[in-house]
Amino acid sequence: MSRFKKIFHLTVIAACIIYLARFFNANRDSLNIIFKLNLPTIILIITISILYLILSSYRFQIVLEKYSGRSLPFYPWFKIFTLAQFFNMIFPQMGNVYRAVCLKKNHNISYTEYITGFTSFAWMDLCINMIIALAVILFNNPNFKIGRLCAWQMLLVIIIGIIIAPLLAGALLTKIRFKNAYLSWTRSKLLEMLTVTVKSIGDKTYMAKITLLGLIVFIQTVLAYYILFLSLNTPLSLPALAVFYSLLKLGTFANITPGNIGVQEVAFGFLSEQMNFGMAQGVLVSVFGRILHTSLIVVLGILFGGIDLLKHRKDYQSPDK
Repeated sequence: MSRFKKIFHLTVIAACIIYLARFFNANRDSLNIIFKLNLPTIILIITISILYLILSSYRFQIVLEKYSGRSLPFYPWFKIFTLAQFFNMIFPQMGNVYRAVCLKKNHNISYTEYITGFTSFAWMDLCINMIIALAVILFNNPNFKIGRLCAWQMLLVIIIGIIIAPLLAGALLTKIRFKNAYLSWTRSKLLEMLTVTVKSIGDKTYMAKITLLGLIVFIQTVLAYYILFLSLNTPLSLPALAVFYSLLKLGTFANITPGNIGVQEVAFGFLSEQMNFGMAQGVLVSVFGRILHTSLIVVLGILFGGIDLLKHRKDYQSPDK
């Protein structure tokens, strides 16, 4: 990571922390809701988080098997998937490299196949979940608003942008030519990834699996947020939960800081305030969710041998092409 990038991340995180500290200093009574979170709620959220990890890894496994043509045993892949998240929390992007290296060494999945699968998974996961959120809002409360803006219209604009972006990128790349061999190779690989990803949409069985699992993951996450908000005496409607889930998904696709630390908390607070649930509730739900998820990943990472692997992390930092 460049020095400028580190400074930028630290500056943004510090600004978010200062902003939140000033908010809670001026609204100290809102901190009383912290004590409403009890042990049964924590256990339930952790259980849902474990199921979320299992299903998310299985979805990614399906995508990788699709693009590589190779079969992956679930448990070894689940360990790789979880350890990658563990490493990413400590050294940003190390987990993605670790996944690529492990798949190459242990399962003969090339880096190109992994990157294609990773890119396709991220794009389709975002599209599918945003469309599910849009459908939930339209069927439950089309008039639901975020501040003065219509929620479903906002989501529709975002979805159109997400779907069109790779198509425009593909059209642009077909018109560009590079004399430099490396740039030309990169262009051909990007075109290959885009073409394969778009073509996979025509596989009905594959898309049915991905969509169904996406729906289950959506239900799990929305349920977790509902329980967290309810524990703070703030029961949310399904459209509101769908909006929070959409923001969470957008955040995982575009990281401003590592894990969007600070940024997600401010965004959740702002969104909660705009929907008249109170800024404190949104911030605290984001914080609680982050702490519980991080704790789970740390425990699993240690159990799967993550500490020992960290000592040999240089083995997972420079994959060949």
